[in-house]
Amino acid sequence: MKTFLAINPGSTSTKIALYRGNDSWTLEEIAHAELTIGQDDAARMPEPIDQVEFRSSQIDEFLREAGAPQLHAVVGRGGITRPLEAGSYAVNQAMIDDLTTNRYGTHASNLGALLAASVARIHEVPALIVDPVGVDQFEPLARYSGWPALARKSQLHALNMRSVAREACRQLGGSIEDYNVIIAHLGGGISIGPMKKGRLIDVNNAMDGGPFSPQRTGTLPLRGLVELAYSGQFPSAKALVDALTRKGGLLAYLGTDDAREIIARISAGDAKAEEIYQAMAYQIAKEIGAMATVLGGAVDAIVLTGGLARPPLTDWIAERCDWIAPLILIPGERELLSLAQAGARHVCEGEALQAY
Repeated sequence: MKTFLAINPGSTSTKIALYRGNDSWTLEEIAHAELTIGQDDAARMPEPIDQVEFRSSQIDEFLREAGAPQLHAVVGRGGITRPLEAGSYAVNQAMIDDLTTNRYGTHASNLGALLAASVARIHEVPALIVDPVGVDQFEPLARYSGWPALARKSQLHALNMRSVAREACRQLGGSIEDYNVIIAHLGGGISIGPMKKGRLIDVNNAMDGGPFSPQRTGTLPLRGLVELAYSGQFPSAKALVDALTRKGGLLAYLGTDDAREIIARISAGDAKAEEIYQAMAYQIAKEIGAMATVLGGAVDAIVLTGGLARPPLTDWIAERCDWIAPLILIPGERELLSLAQAGARHVCEGEALQAY
């Protein structure tokens, strides 16, 4: 039985799991609160390159405590790469250079390939990523924004979205090449994309637009945004972007980004919390409706996934969308399993790794 290490880095934690075949063996989430510099609004995380050694040492400790198993591949979550086709990629120096310099964007997922390479080097096994954030299968019309210098970009939760699409299409009786589905990944960021016969041909960029989420503002009124940028409230473009992507959404409205707390407040009769949570469902449903037009209305299913894909949010979404197509709920995220399965396809089934 082959053994695979899956690594999914977050901003303040690293989720890691050992899989024998496709069965989870040992699972752990390592919190990295000590990585945060400062305790006030200016608190920041070190750049990804500065976190690799620290996080790698904790992964090494995890492996020692698991009995130092023989690994056959290490698979990291793909970060913000250059635009790529879907699939699995060998980690190489060009990829490492792009991710360490944040060439295409800054995100904790950029650490996935760096950590995989660090661990794989010690164990002398392949290091790979699969379905990174930079997966780009846009059709030409999806790239136009209304301003020539600002093309729409494909950045999405491709790993989990493609994984749940496979599962949903199995439930429908076929494969992703057989159906048109809309996938809504509902988590800290929200990605909603139409999948046409296996290809994600459009998506709202979760960092730039679409529905608001626990920490992100989503699409904002354009004139108001320009006025905000020139209001003097923010000392730099980076400060404004940080505010819009880390302090907006539910956090800005309700003072918390914890959906469990918000649901508890709703259950206790908090009408404001209920209205704002319903507003997020409203925006999600609108985005799903927009993506249905991309598929010309030929939608076989709507798949809701991610940590927020639970009642009452999903009930409110269904009330507005179930006339489009049946809803399939696959709550939570399957990212670690998806990573391990990619390792198994490469090592056990001989699936070739694409070149970056």
